[in-house]
Amino acid sequence: MSIATKPTAAKGDRDSVGSAARRPPPSVEPTPLSAQIPSSAARGAMTLFEVPFATAMSNRDLALLARTLDMSTRVRPMMLPPHDTPGLARLDHHSGLFLKRGVVEGKWSLEARTWGHPPAQTVHEWHVLAAGAARQLDPNVPFPERLHANPPEITDFRVGRAANKRFSQIRRRLVGVA
Repeated sequence: MSIATKPTAAKGDRDSVGSAARRPPPSVEPTPLSAQIPSSAARGAMTLFEVPFATAMSNRDLALLARTLDMSTRVRPMMLPPHDTPGLARLDHHSGLFLKRGVVEGKWSLEARTWGHPPAQTVHEWHVLAAGAARQLDPNVPFPERLHANPPEITDFRVGRAANKRFSQIRRRLVGVA
């Protein structure tokens, strides 16, 4: 009985190059699926504010958030891996308010994210709205500080004969005088 073995391939042999190229190096390990899914910051979202609160999050609490913030809620995740936002409220076309579970049981937060550029006054109104909803569930939630809005600068237009003179010809034509 004889056992035949395959002779070792030379360095320039085609088979040795192909098998080496197909084999991954030993130091490279496949990345887990959770690391492959980009976070919201990696996808271009910017966090505007976060309102943390503590509650057991019963069905009544979820209904209160859904009614107060016009939030769509789901307790059981429908995606794999489990999604960390059991609730979502759309704020504008480019922004949303996300309900997030905390690391500790019973800790939650409302996080506003945007993919656009909302005005500061609008963001402050969203913050007050989210803090008011969270305060209904946890009385220890503080309201945000009052936004000191500077009044918009109003440009002065010339009034009187000089300003009216420009439009007088157009007005006369429309009325039918000239």
